[in-house]
Amino acid sequence: MIKLGIAMQLTELQTARTIMRPFSEADAIEAFSWFGDPAVMKFTPHGPDTTLESTIERIKHYLEHQSKHGYAKWIIRERNSMKPIGDAGPMYFPECESFELGYRLLPGYWNKGLATEVALAWVQLRFQIPGLMNLMAFTHPENVASIRVLEKVGFNFSHRDHLMGMDSMVFKMPNL
Repeated sequence: MIKLGIAMQLTELQTARTIMRPFSEADAIEAFSWFGDPAVMKFTPHGPDTTLESTIERIKHYLEHQSKHGYAKWIIRERNSMKPIGDAGPMYFPECESFELGYRLLPGYWNKGLATEVALAWVQLRFQIPGLMNLMAFTHPENVASIRVLEKVGFNFSHRDHLMGMDSMVFKMPNL
């Protein structure tokens, strides 16, 4: 389910097992549980956040992006428990002049199809949100789980590149 607020701004995105919404600064302590986790951030160009203040700054960046574009990385909550379990969403990526879809989950939620579920929800929105038609994603070549998610939701491998200081596989969403 998609919820729109005043001025048609997206305020919530639901899947069968999750509810996603924009971050607030109050989410920082909970979000640090994955942003500071070396396993979760293993294939992220800059690695884990080392302090809570780093996560607060990250969330402020997401809120600025949200204000400018109407969406950003959002907090993911498990629908049944409302426990925060990760983040997902598109961010403008200047190096590629496109919006890049990213997602992260706490390790206890890996291998359950949740990354595919939340990524697919964002992919499906590209038809309703201006600017998302040229959605792309990139991942480290050794991040096999992320590559599988991208392929399952319809991304096609485009090329290899060096993005944000990391060897990367770049995927693009075909325009239909």
